[in-house]
Amino acid sequence: MSLFSLLSLARDGVLANAGALTVTGQNIAGASTPGYVRRTPAMTARPTGGVEMSAIGRGFDRFAYDQLLTQEARLASATARSGALVTMEAAIAPSTNSLGERASALFAALHEMALSPNDTGVRSAVLARSEWLAAGFAETSDALSGLRADLLTQAKDVVTEVNARLERIAQVDQELVEADARGEPTADMKDTRDQLVREVTERVGGRAIENADGRITVFAGGVVLVDGGQAAKLDLSLHADGALKVQIDRRGVLSDVTGAMDAGKLGGIRAARDEDIPALLGSVDAYAKEVIDLFNGIHATGFGLDGGTGRPLFEPAAAATGAAHAMKLDASLAGHPERLAAAGSLAELPGGNSVAVKLASAGITKLAGGDTLSERYAAITSRVGVARASANAEEQMRQDTVASAMTLRESASGVSTDEEMVRLQQFQRAFEASTRVLQTLNSLFDSLLSVVR
Repeated sequence: MSLFSLLSLARDGVLANAGALTVTGQNIAGASTPGYVRRTPAMTARPTGGVEMSAIGRGFDRFAYDQLLTQEARLASATARSGALVTMEAAIAPSTNSLGERASALFAALHEMALSPNDTGVRSAVLARSEWLAAGFAETSDALSGLRADLLTQAKDVVTEVNARLERIAQVDQELVEADARGEPTADMKDTRDQLVREVTERVGGRAIENADGRITVFAGGVVLVDGGQAAKLDLSLHADGALKVQIDRRGVLSDVTGAMDAGKLGGIRAARDEDIPALLGSVDAYAKEVIDLFNGIHATGFGLDGGTGRPLFEPAAAATGAAHAMKLDASLAGHPERLAAAGSLAELPGGNSVAVKLASAGITKLAGGDTLSERYAAITSRVGVARASANAEEQMRQDTVASAMTLRESASGVSTDEEMVRLQQFQRAFEASTRVLQTLNSLFDSLLSVVR
């Protein structure tokens, strides 16, 4: 073999190992970068001898990636719903001044009125406690409605974030195809694109399929979001009943995907906003109407110190819907403790207390269904607590499945800095060996030229 052939072999070794060192350095630098996929230099032998870095492989595993997309979307959904349920539980069962405490305070005041029906101060306390209970129902209803409005804002933010990422995916997808046609490396662009897809599916669920030409098609809700370098847009509005309406606008054609949006952060928000909160509001409204009807029914049979009768304690509720928000002390009693009904007849005045006793005993009166007021309230708070605990358990379980999916993804695509350091040393030694060959050949050429001269 001639010196020129040896020189060519040494040169190829230097270039190949220098390229491999660059790739290994990129792996080490990108080890902590979200979405980075390990690169692998492909070293092949030349037909004429020597070695070359023929390609840069990308350790991407489609199955592991798809599993990660699915589990991250489910975790995001569980987290969003769990957070909303925590707030709902705080609204219906706060640590202080709960509906239960307010009702107990009213019954205590009514008991005092039964003992001292002519005491104006005691009667004023009953009015104050009645107003406090009514305010508690209104505050609970308003807190739940406020949470629903906040979740609408969160949903709008999610849609804005998704649309921005869909546009970016389409752009990167186009740039990637063009770069590939020019023979330029595309690993970084693929990492960026895959990370963007993860961020989209984390918010709305879905999946991605890589096509034969290197582009990807992104789906969510059974509808194409990105295809052929073109991005669709999510549109968020409200149905007539106030529930979220999610549509996908693809070239001017709208597709309603509300029912299919059950994963990702948006799916969790929708479940909490349009299922959990309305159900709880309905229970609170029904409970408020039962309280109103029970007290009004008893109070209307009694007589005030002024001889008046037939008055309600709370403003009557025509229907359960909205009863909690609208609950108030009846206007005819405001500022008039003498109008509170304690006596059962005119003959009992001024010291009669038979109706006051019935009002004080309302807490143990059986409602439709066999529950007392306190038992009905306990049942409502219990259902919310069970739902919150279930959502928390779901979130914990999804955290574990994401961890497993991440481990699977890392085993296929992640970077082990220890392994890369070993490869770095291997390529460094190979590079140094090729360099020494070049140095030796250089010395031989110098010796040969000196002889020729």
